[in-house]
Amino acid sequence: MIGELLALFSAFAFASASVAVAKADPAASGEGGVLLSVLLTGLLSALAWLVAGLPLETAAAAPDFTIAWFVASGVLATVWGRQTLYKAVQNAGVIRATTVRRLTPFFSALLGWLILNEAIGGLTGVGLGLLALSFALLVFDRRDKFQADAAGANAPPDIPRGYMFGVLCAAFYAVSYIARKFGLMALPDAYLGAFIGSMAALGYYVVGCCFSRHYRSVVAAALRRPDPWYFVAALCISTGQISQFIALTYTGVTQVAVINSVEIYIGAYLAVVIFKTERRPSAGVLFATLLATAGVVMVAVG
Repeated sequence: MIGELLALFSAFAFASASVAVAKADPAASGEGGVLLSVLLTGLLSALAWLVAGLPLETAAAAPDFTIAWFVASGVLATVWGRQTLYKAVQNAGVIRATTVRRLTPFFSALLGWLILNEAIGGLTGVGLGLLALSFALLVFDRRDKFQADAAGANAPPDIPRGYMFGVLCAAFYAVSYIARKFGLMALPDAYLGAFIGSMAALGYYVVGCCFSRHYRSVVAAALRRPDPWYFVAALCISTGQISQFIALTYTGVTQVAVINSVEIYIGAYLAVVIFKTERRPSAGVLFATLLATAGVVMVAVG
């Protein structure tokens, strides 16, 4: 029961992070929000590793390439995944962006088949088909309704651009899961892996500051005057990720994946009813979210 509750809390935290991104000042840099989430994830994962991780001697005895897999996973998910997540929410809104991000298991299953020789069963295949169909429904939603959603007070600025970033976000997270899986096969310590990934993400910004004036300004702004909503988003996405890791130690991957799929509905409720960052979605968008949820459940169970 503890694992299921932690998975539900993780879904709530991820949904809250998306809404916080939508509430943030559009003029503020989303890169600064990503950097804040990197710092908080590093701190929380370090604490989790010290409390529940493997001894340092065990980690030191792991093969050399293990660290490289965790580093790759950190850059893919913690930097590029979150950068594209923020841009997807900013451009397409919480509901559409969250639905598109359900493509992560679609890419994960395909990559697992191509790289890890993992079989795709009948139920998994149907689930992948539903995920693809849900994305197609979003893209080909009724044109008049789409134009109505793209205009008005609570309109996302550029829905097609948001879809593009949502697909990239799902792909980056899927590739990061493959890299993390290779790392965990050599060193089964998710907490240490998360900490190494966070340090790699932080190193990404340090290197960026050495060569880019843009990154220097982003880091300075994030540390000097962070947008309060981006700080909330960083805290939520960091606690959500750590809670997800801990949940996996108490329950199975299938249960966590199924419970995490309710993030779509939590995010929709928060965005439409509580914070009113966007209008009630159309029937086509709602149907797409249902298909995406069913697809995630089938892939997880299959």
